[in-house]
Amino acid sequence: MAGTVVIVPARMESTRLPGKPLADICGRPMILRVLDGAVRACPDRLVVATDSKKIEEEVLSAGYEAVLTGPAASGSHRVHMAWKALGCPGDRIINLQGDEPFVQPTWVEALANQEMSRDSVVTLAREIPAESGADFSVVKVVVNSAREALYFSRSPVPWGADYFLQHVGVYCFTPESLSLCAASPPGKLSVQEKLEQLSWMENGVRIKVIPGDWKAMGVDTPEDLEVARKWFRN
Repeated sequence: MAGTVVIVPARMESTRLPGKPLADICGRPMILRVLDGAVRACPDRLVVATDSKKIEEEVLSAGYEAVLTGPAASGSHRVHMAWKALGCPGDRIINLQGDEPFVQPTWVEALANQEMSRDSVVTLAREIPAESGADFSVVKVVVNSAREALYFSRSPVPWGADYFLQHVGVYCFTPESLSLCAASPPGKLSVQEKLEQLSWMENGVRIKVIPGDWKAMGVDTPEDLEVARKWFRN
């Protein structure tokens, strides 16, 4: 997997779960649970991008690498800032969210081994039952026959479907597409849906979607954290 750099954006200020990256999951902070899963894919480099000295210290004490950034408009902007600070390494840059403690090495492998054009992005999705589509915290993606994203939404799309594709918030960029996405101004749809990837699409970026049985669960609330703890206990 030559040239693969995994960057994990992590910030302390979370509205629904303050201090989320350092939340304890069965004796280990969540950010380290994420890194423990990602490192098994053996990327060329695995780095946490953060604006918090506390997170940086925790990551470094565990033997991982961290980069301090300034304020960022989004996780992908923070990834871009860290990537530039590192000297722009790699030909595949993976943005792995810091609140996905169940990340598997197969995620990184599937993304890094995908053929990509210079201006494209690759992401993951998984099937969920129709009754889960009404949850607005679950981001859905609609794809065409070539498995390219047509739209992302918090609403249940497409209407009347027997199942939905839940977006798994991990992205693989080329150096060119990462810079292009970071420079994309917020579009009307991205502001309405609160989904930054829509601004990329509005600026001409194609997003390829890899469906699969990805065991994903983003931790956003205290209730999610309790579920995560139960999973690790079992």
